[in-house]
Amino acid sequence: MSSSYSFRTTEVTIGKRSEPDIVIAFIGESGSGKSTCINYFANYFTGSSFDRRNHYSDMKIVIPNRLFPKPNFTANSEQHTERNVHDNTMSQTQECSVYDFQYKGQCIRVIDTPGFNDTDSTKDDKNVQKILRQIAQLSFITAIIITINGTNIRLSTSIKATLSQLRGSLPDSVFNNLFFIFTNCTEETRNFDVRLLVEFHPSPDRLFHMQNSLFSIKDKSILENDRLVGKMEQTWEDSVETMGEIMDKIRSTSAASVQEFEEMRIQRERLLAHKENLILKQKSLLETMKQLDIEKSRLQNASNDRKENQNFSEKKVINVIEIEKKTYYSTLCTQHGKVQVCHERCGLTYEPTLNLAHFEKCAAANGKNCRHCRCGMNEHLHSFEIPVTKPKTINEIIQSKKAAFDKANRDVRAINDHLMLLDFTRDALQNEVDAIKRDLAATIRELKQICSNFNFLEEMKGTIDKLRKEAKVATDMRAKDEFNNTADAIEKLSADFTSKRHVGNKYAFQHDSVFYKNA
Repeated sequence: MSSSYSFRTTEVTIGKRSEPDIVIAFIGESGSGKSTCINYFANYFTGSSFDRRNHYSDMKIVIPNRLFPKPNFTANSEQHTERNVHDNTMSQTQECSVYDFQYKGQCIRVIDTPGFNDTDSTKDDKNVQKILRQIAQLSFITAIIITINGTNIRLSTSIKATLSQLRGSLPDSVFNNLFFIFTNCTEETRNFDVRLLVEFHPSPDRLFHMQNSLFSIKDKSILENDRLVGKMEQTWEDSVETMGEIMDKIRSTSAASVQEFEEMRIQRERLLAHKENLILKQKSLLETMKQLDIEKSRLQNASNDRKENQNFSEKKVINVIEIEKKTYYSTLCTQHGKVQVCHERCGLTYEPTLNLAHFEKCAAANGKNCRHCRCGMNEHLHSFEIPVTKPKTINEIIQSKKAAFDKANRDVRAINDHLMLLDFTRDALQNEVDAIKRDLAATIRELKQICSNFNFLEEMKGTIDKLRKEAKVATDMRAKDEFNNTADAIEKLSADFTSKRHVGNKYAFQHDSVFYKNA
């Protein structure tokens, strides 16, 4: 039999979408066969099939795969978001995609979602948010189909992570709308232990098996083997029967509200923001407190310097000349003003003007000149005011100490201004940190009300590890203690919320206030 075959391409024109009658979301681990299942359902809804004669030529491909890298059927108005279809280690679906089908007079809306536990693990949180956002935009959700590779024989780390993420990403309100498809197997060949799904409380009639391997063949030459093609045809017919059973069950399932998906998305965004901000704000707070300590030490040093140099002047006795008016007169030299007294208490008659003839007779005269000042006697006269030498106490400024005092005084004022600013910053940051802690606890509490299986210890593990790391590299003991104490409090808070006790329709938690008791 020839292996050549061709597609019949079908385009469906999409205008404004009508409201669906049934909404099905497919969720699963990367590589679990989620996109393949959607391709199978696309063919089921459109009445297309695989058969011995036409092989794949009549089949619809809405999501590309390794065998058919291009779709031949359009069931939405958007481009598919598959990336490298030949790389099985990475999630092919990057964004949520919506496909509309008509089936038995009903509009069936199918939501394809990014895979969990991608090798690019940093995208898992983003993918969860994408799923929550997409479902929240719907009017309702009828079924969430979780695909699991049925060939998995043991609970590997990746499966653990996937199941944990699934449990922690679905509101409790939709657990009655969960369906499970074990791919790549039949009920007889399934290796996966369904007891691993105990926390999902699956009903046995919600567990299905599909040997959906039509798009997994690596060598198209097997289509020349009629016996193998017959087996492929049979597996397809078995899958058609299974899909019929699934749709019968879905049509009898009451639709669930999607309101809690939006609430959960909002709370998860808040939680993510708080996790990032808590560390950043706490680091800023501790750095500000460290600067406060440094500035307080500088203030103490400046205050000490100011006190040490405040006595920058000292008392000193010096002789000063003052002019005093006497009851007697004396001979003064006019060349020296009122400073030079050449003859005190002169015995000559009073002569207030220059007169050589008169002063030649003065006891200070030595001929025509003064024996004291050497000036001519014709430069002398009498005066009642004479200079008198007196001791005087003064404050002498020590310039080096005065300069040190002035500098210390300026530093004290500047540091006090800086301390006021740091105090304000410290208080503002402390309020922010306390608010984040309170809101983080409130967010966790609200998330737990929506999703009782939310794994807070796992969710907060990265934050706890970052806090421990900050504590290790911190050089300040107070910073070490603060980071470690916060990490301890988050661990305790997460443990308290994990160890819930059911009260009516709500969950009560113990001791979550320890997280922000110092707020």
